[in-house]
Amino acid sequence: MNGTEAKSKKQKIKERLRDAVVILKEKEKSCVILSEDGTTKTSDAIGIKPLMEELRADRKAFRESVIADKVVGKAAALLAVLGKAEAVFGSVMSDGAVKVFEKHQIPYEFETRVQHIENRTKDGMCPMEETVQLIEEPEEAFEALEKTIARLMKK
Repeated sequence: MNGTEAKSKKQKIKERLRDAVVILKEKEKSCVILSEDGTTKTSDAIGIKPLMEELRADRKAFRESVIADKVVGKAAALLAVLGKAEAVFGSVMSDGAVKVFEKHQIPYEFETRVQHIENRTKDGMCPMEETVQLIEEPEEAFEALEKTIARLMKK
């Protein structure tokens, strides 16, 4: 791929990310996954559920796709990396997510950056963010998140 083709590919990814953000906001979805071929997956599910569902079926579920999500913490970022996302937008994005995207050289955009994602009662850290706080490997994060979800479902 020469310099012009690389720039063109980056531009197309950026445009697709913009399109995904428009869908996220106009249709009031919680998550939008937009692939290079135009396939669009949207979800109203909260948290990392939409990403986990896709990755359970295919560990490279986001290849040639961009993700726009209301909230992107470190957990969602590691899942995006695992699934091979090309770019990610978060209305709210945590510092941990930014570090993951920078480490893996995945383009990202956000409206609001926060230190960490809060739990639903706003009295502590999101349990998913807490689960991956010390994890750097995407596959390890997926497995740890599966365990946390199973534990929380029992409550």
